[in-house]
Amino acid sequence: MISMISRERKRPHVEPAIHDSKIKRGTHIMKVSLALSMLFLVLSGGNLLWAEAPTGSLVGRVVVTGSSTPDQIVEITRDVLVCGKTATIRTVEINRETGGLEGAVVSVDGIPIPTTESLLPPVVIANSRCAFSPRITAGRVGQQLMVRSDDPILHNTHLTLETRTFMNVALVPAGRPVGKQLTKPGIYQVKCDVHKFMTAILMAFHHPFFAVTDGTGTFRISHLPPGDHVVTIWHETLGTFQQRITIPIRGEANLTIEYPVNARHQNK
Repeated sequence: MISMISRERKRPHVEPAIHDSKIKRGTHIMKVSLALSMLFLVLSGGNLLWAEAPTGSLVGRVVVTGSSTPDQIVEITRDVLVCGKTATIRTVEINRETGGLEGAVVSVDGIPIPTTESLLPPVVIANSRCAFSPRITAGRVGQQLMVRSDDPILHNTHLTLETRTFMNVALVPAGRPVGKQLTKPGIYQVKCDVHKFMTAILMAFHHPFFAVTDGTGTFRISHLPPGDHVVTIWHETLGTFQQRITIPIRGEANLTIEYPVNARHQNK
């Protein structure tokens, strides 16, 4: 009888410990399973938890109809062995086959700036054969501007924004490129103080929604939110005008933009 009572007294002390252990093991297994499920979602894309808003693209061509602006011939009196005796200044470049306008800057303003972006490569302006290349380019505030010279003569690259000097550097033959970060948006005038006929333009934006038309007049602007937007087209000689577009969800809007004759009188 004494031994039976002893055994009965020991049971209550053993069973709760076993029960608590099972509960702890079950809780641990549930936590591990939940963690594995979360990891699976992340590795498989994670779109159910962190889905990005859908975006579309604007693909188009800027064209010009009618006669082109005549070229300007400038006589060169310095470094003629490298630069030649004359320089042809052509501010309106029209592709004969497509009618496309080269060097037009297309932008879409009023769109929230993406919070996550990759590192941007530098904007490069080269002094090549006594001309700036590219002659029309665009960049973004915070992006690095690099200027260099490919010629065996002295050049000077001088950038101004609203009459204030942004960069003014002498580039010696075989010298290293010189860089500076773009800090303000706007239209930068580029010139060489040594060779007055050398000019170019750099446009800087706060946002990434811009492009410069290529030799066929085509351009592409990606990651635009769907809906109605206003596109601004700028050209140094033909002027500025705007046009409305509609961007689809996860698709492309194809647009041919014809430069109006009176564009230079709009949006000044």
